[in-house]
Amino acid sequence: MPAAQNPAKLLAQELMGKSPVIYAGPKLWPAAYKWKISFNENAKNVAWCDVFSEFDHNEFIGWSGHPIDKPYGIIELQSTLEHIRIQKRFEITNRLLSGQWPNPHIVQAQGETILEQLLWCIALGDFVSLYLALLNGINPTPVDLIEKLKAELQS
Repeated sequence: MPAAQNPAKLLAQELMGKSPVIYAGPKLWPAAYKWKISFNENAKNVAWCDVFSEFDHNEFIGWSGHPIDKPYGIIELQSTLEHIRIQKRFEITNRLLSGQWPNPHIVQAQGETILEQLLWCIALGDFVSLYLALLNGINPTPVDLIEKLKAELQS
């Protein structure tokens, strides 16, 4: 499928050369953590994640002390099923950090239930990480360094 019609390919292209930082509310937090794992393992690309509202207590202020040109790609996993105050936190945070952090890539979860939204987000994240691996010229399947670590731990 051409990139113009494939949101996973488009997002992977936007993330090339950057470290992804994924944010979500409590309901989609497991998906955000899975995105982080997938970027690390599939794309061999360091990534981080955090959850709202905790983000607004500590990490939020860290984005304000540096120039906007940071080597990070911000991804927000948003859900209409999150509590209204969490949804409002995304909106206010993005407004207050505008010009101080990279513009976030907002991913609006699809599905009518939280389970549907979690599965949809996880699948999308896996595809984004695989496309990013391919764009980086990396085979997503081997995890040689993990195998070496396991071998040394057994000795």
